[in-house]
Amino acid sequence: MIRFILIFTLFFYFSSKAYSEIAQKIINNLENSNNYKFKFTQIINKKKETGNCILVFNRKINCKYDESGKILISDGTNLIIKNNNSDIPNFYKLKDTSFYKLLDKKQLINEVETNEIEKENGKIFIVIAYQDIYIKVFFDKKKLYLEGWQTTDIYNNSVFTEIRIQEVNKIIDKNLFDINKFN
Repeated sequence: MIRFILIFTLFFYFSSKAYSEIAQKIINNLENSNNYKFKFTQIINKKKETGNCILVFNRKINCKYDESGKILISDGTNLIIKNNNSDIPNFYKLKDTSFYKLLDKKQLINEVETNEIEKENGKIFIVIAYQDIYIKVFFDKKKLYLEGWQTTDIYNNSVFTEIRIQEVNKIIDKNLFDINKFN
């Protein structure tokens, strides 16, 4: 029995140490990243869409979908989604969406520090609770950069977004996040 307890204790110690090292590497990556340019694949209720985004960690994002031409832009306070088949974009307060947590570097760092790093089906992630929504935030196993997220949208659809980072800390044109041109 003592041998079992010793083995269990050692296993727990090394497992928790490994996960704390992973958490620290994720935090270091986030601290050293101001922005990402990435390609994404998004699945909403089995419908797959792809596109490109630029994310700046002060709650700004600019995405263009490949086939539909849809755009998604946040200026840090507001979020718009505009489809090609409509002249009128949909406006949302960013704080009412899961992007509020995802696009804020300080929030993500805090969540990594306070939540347990989990592993399931070969994926590393944390779970963030925000406004009665759970957001799984995935990190790449090798480089430990942000790899995507899974959540529900405002229509209660399951949304899985996988990202493939192409560039980190690129010089960004601030006009990319100007939503006033859609008013």
